Formats: sequence, C-alpha cells, structure tokens
Amino acid sequence: MRLITAPITALILSTSLLFLAGCTNSAPKGYGGVAEHQYSEMPDHPVGLENALYFELQMTRRHLESLILSGAKICFPASVRLSQIREARIARELQGGLDGDAANDLIIQRDQLERLQRRLNYIQQQESCLPHRAKPLEDKAENTEQALSANKIKEIMLLLNNNNQFVTDSAELNPRYIGQLAEVCILLRPYTQYHLKLTGHTDTKGTDSYNLKLSMQRAAQVERYLQIFGLDPNNIEIDGSGSLAPLFVGNEAQTRLVNRRVSIELITVNPASGVMTQ
Repeated sequence: MRLITAPITALILSTSLLFLAGCTNSAPKGYGGVAEHQYSEMPDHPVGLENALYFELQMTRRHLESLILSGAKICFPASVRLSQIREARIARELQGGLDGDAANDLIIQRDQLERLQRRLNYIQQQESCLPHRAKPLEDKAENTEQALSANKIKEIMLLLNNNNQFVTDSAELNPRYIGQLAEVCILLRPYTQYHLKLTGHTDTKGTDSYNLKLSMQRAAQVERYLQIFGLDPNNIEIDGSGSLAPLFVGNEAQTRLVNRRVSIELITVNPASGVMTQ
C-alpha cells in the first residue's frame, strides 16, 4: 500500500506545480528588467472598442508626440523622459497580457500628459521657454508660401468628413474618427494658412434648444482632439446648427445616424490680405 501511495502523491504534486506554472503573469522574454528603457514599436491592431487599451495607448502616444513638437522636450526634458519610459512599460504590459496594469498606467499617463500640456502652455504664454521655436516658425513661414496639392486636400476632406457620426444624445467621437483627426493634424500642422470650420449637427429628435446645445458640444469635442494633436486653436472655428441642416430628410434610423455629425470645411487664409477662401 505504501509503494502505491508514494507515486500517486508525487504525480499529484507534479500536476499541481504544472497547473500553477501556467498561471504566472510574467511578460514575454525581452520585455522586462533593463528593457524598461528600450522603446520598440507596437504591432498594428485594428482600431475599435474591442481593443480600447491599445487605442488609448495610441492616443496618449500621439499626444506626447504633439507636446514634443511644441517644445516640451526642451522645456521639461525630465517629464518627457518619464512619459516615454511609462509609454514603453504600457506597451510591454499589453504585449504580456497584463491588461489591469496597463489600464492603471494609462490613467497615470493621461493625467501626466494633461498636466504637462498645461505647464507648457503657461510657460510659453510667459515667453520663458521660446528659443526652440525659432526654427519651426521659420519652417512654417516657408510653408505658408506653398499650398497643399488638390489630391492632398481631397484626402484631408475625406478623413475629416468620414466616420464622423454620433450615437443618439452623445458627443463622444467614434474611435476610428479620432485616429483620422490625428492623421489630418500631421498633414496640416506645417501649413498655418489653412483653417478649419467645424459645424455640429443633430437629428430631428429633441427640442431646438437642446439640439443646438448638443451640436455645439459635438463640434467642441472635435476641436478638443484637434488641439490635442497639435493644431493651433486660433485656426479652428466652431459652430452648431442643431437639426437645421440635415444631410438627408427623413426619420428612418439610418437617416438620423448620418445627420448626427460634425461637418468640417477647410478654409485658406491669405497671410498678406487676410482673405479667407474655401
């Protein structure tokens, strides 16, 4: 009896150890220890609500890139460095399946970037950290002499006015549309002669006063992301028309959906005369 019990006990112990080994939360090889300071590109993931953490990482990454372009790396090098390290850690946590840790770090990252944005805005208003801007301003001055090609303008308009619909009674943007706004900002940032006019719209449900307020909120939400991605607030104008300018007339669900939108016009300003043309 003793000879049979010992092998069975050893087998149970071995099985338990194997089971526990499969429950460890370690990151993949090459993403721990000194890899804290190695920045590698994340694999491509489709944008959507099903992978909100990956999408949020992309948004914070673009926000940080925008701050660096605005001079944060020169004015606050330590804060930028810490944000870059935290970004790399979040990427490793997502790759290692540590979604809870990644979510917590994303909350911290978003908060730190917003604080960095406010600090940068303040010191630039005080003109206490401006030397780095001389060269970019020269580049922008050169670009105002140039114009975007017709094909590039067509591409920008398609990005601005596609996937721009809203859920009923909501001013929250479609995640895919936020990504498109980021692409537009990369294309437009060097060309300061281009301004954007944003007009929010609603469907016919609700009172006129409520719809006007909601349409303004939708336009303001688009403006917020354009500023996060680096466009000059002075180059953005917002308005709301409630339900007065629908794309299509009708009360079907599909019609109401396409009418809940923000329409965007690209306007060219002549730097010399100040004349605006669409």
